[in-house]
Amino acid sequence: MRYGVIADVHANLHALDASLAFLATRHVDVHLCAGDLVGYGPLPNESVRRVLGLDGVCVAGNHDLIALGRLSDERCIPLAQASLRWTARVLAGDVRTALAALPATAGIDDVVLCHGWLDDPQRYVVGEQEAIERLRGIDGATLVITGHTHRPTAVGGRAGSLLRGQDGTVRLPPDEPVLLNPGAVGQSRSADPSARVMVLDTAARTAAFHAVPYDVEACRGALRERGLPPGACHLPPSRWRDAASAVRRRVGRLRVVAGDRG
Repeated sequence: MRYGVIADVHANLHALDASLAFLATRHVDVHLCAGDLVGYGPLPNESVRRVLGLDGVCVAGNHDLIALGRLSDERCIPLAQASLRWTARVLAGDVRTALAALPATAGIDDVVLCHGWLDDPQRYVVGEQEAIERLRGIDGATLVITGHTHRPTAVGGRAGSLLRGQDGTVRLPPDEPVLLNPGAVGQSRSADPSARVMVLDTAARTAAFHAVPYDVEACRGALRERGLPPGACHLPPSRWRDAASAVRRRVGRLRVVAGDRG
């Protein structure tokens, strides 16, 4: 089976359409989406309808749940908080209903799909060691597809990091669980604003990571028209942002531990 895998669309219809057009050239059988259809971007209703009209499986991300009022936005950066408040106001009834029906996790063949992690859509799994620790609780050679970090990732439970850089094709070890993250369609956090997608071939046991160019200026124009920050579709890396993200992740983990002890 060949899967076209996307995540973190973030209401960026321009990037989404370019990504789906690219995947169509790769002859995928089924589409998989690891959540966060909304937030940050200017076209939430159109993006949700486009994704949920595909032949495939989609799960809910934390931004989807925040827009519905099911999760707090306290762990989000101010840009995300503002965009999610706007998103919640403009969501159409049919889109709200469709988002509410999305599961937190889904399984298809040997693939498990979630957003942050299996038990928490807000859980960041960042770096090789953390991915290996998460995979220790997985039985068999399951492929776990996540989103949330906006970073292309392929980590084997024993083999460790399989992807060098952000693009390229990796062979997946057959006898251990593997974590895969296609990167973000709708909001690049790399120097390059391209959309990121992955083609997973379970028969060949390969995952191919691709950067897809799209009309970034058109997306920025749509953001401006709606009174949203035009830079919301691309957050290039910075030391300050990386440090702030690390602090937020640490605080989130401490809250989880405190809750478990309480």
